[in-house]
Amino acid sequence: MAQNPDVATGTLTHVILDLSGYAALLEAGGAVGAAKVLRPFERIVRAALPRATAEVDHRGDEFHLVFRNPAEAVSATIAIADALQRHNGRHPDLKLSVRFGIEAGQTTRRKGAFMGNAISVASRLVSRGQPGQILVGDGVAALLRTNKAVPLRDLGAWKPKGLAAVHVYEARGPDPTADGSREAERQLATAFHTDVVQSTATAAKLGQRGWRGMFERYHEIVREELRRHDGVEVDTAGDGFYATFSVPSRAIDCAIDMRDRLRRELSIEVRTGIHTGECEVVAGKPGGMAIVIGGRVKDRAGAGDVLVSRTVMDLLTGGTFTFESRGAAVLKGVPGEWALFAVSKIVEAGQLTHA
Repeated sequence: MAQNPDVATGTLTHVILDLSGYAALLEAGGAVGAAKVLRPFERIVRAALPRATAEVDHRGDEFHLVFRNPAEAVSATIAIADALQRHNGRHPDLKLSVRFGIEAGQTTRRKGAFMGNAISVASRLVSRGQPGQILVGDGVAALLRTNKAVPLRDLGAWKPKGLAAVHVYEARGPDPTADGSREAERQLATAFHTDVVQSTATAAKLGQRGWRGMFERYHEIVREELRRHDGVEVDTAGDGFYATFSVPSRAIDCAIDMRDRLRRELSIEVRTGIHTGECEVVAGKPGGMAIVIGGRVKDRAGAGDVLVSRTVMDLLTGGTFTFESRGAAVLKGVPGEWALFAVSKIVEAGQLTHA
């Protein structure tokens, strides 16, 4: 009987390293010019590994390393990044710009090749980072949650194309001595901010135990609706959520369905603010004025309101929503006055779901 070529290897931590500018080096200097950069890159990486078997693949400008211990994986990767930074300081004419992505997850090995979602996530994280920056995903963060020796900085959620949303953490900041730093990526996104109305009074009414149970269920409902409407949770603080959507109609649908469920199941009211604009994206976390405006719009909303900016209304005019003017408002920290609108959704001709 032939052996199954797929062999389960369990949970492994995958590290992907990518050297920037390799294609340009080949084009400009050929194999000789590229080798001048590859030799120190390969030497530095291999010298920092705790064991040679950690290297499972190396193709030109990319290394694939595998570890059974996520703390060891992060420590080894930091050692590589630090060694590269020292090299760049000593050799300003031969700087190495390297990005790092790390993720842990269930892995199989087929015909000598490792396979699993963690490898895909690690590769995508590489594409989001700056030179010298080490980005890690949910799997690594979960395994290191109790390990105080490996501090991680939360950079928020990111939705890689073709993959499920992943929370991104930074294990090491960018290398200021490396070439290849780039401006933050910019993208158009819809910012969604929501929180519980009169949460302090509700907590006092329910008591500690009742509030905790309600609070946990509130988080579950919000996250269920975000997933159902393809929203990406970026951050949460107390009773507030901040998420992004690819289009504003999904954000409004999510806000209305979420509000109605919370009323029905928990008898609590929320308010939501929505704005669409250009965001700066660093390691998958959107920021900038568009996100600030979304939060300020939420601050102007009342109980049960789904409040949007004129930008959102203009994008959706003629669709399945109606907009009631709430006048012009000055938003804290935002220049000028902003026209705000409460949203209602048309269910059938002549019928509205009031927001």
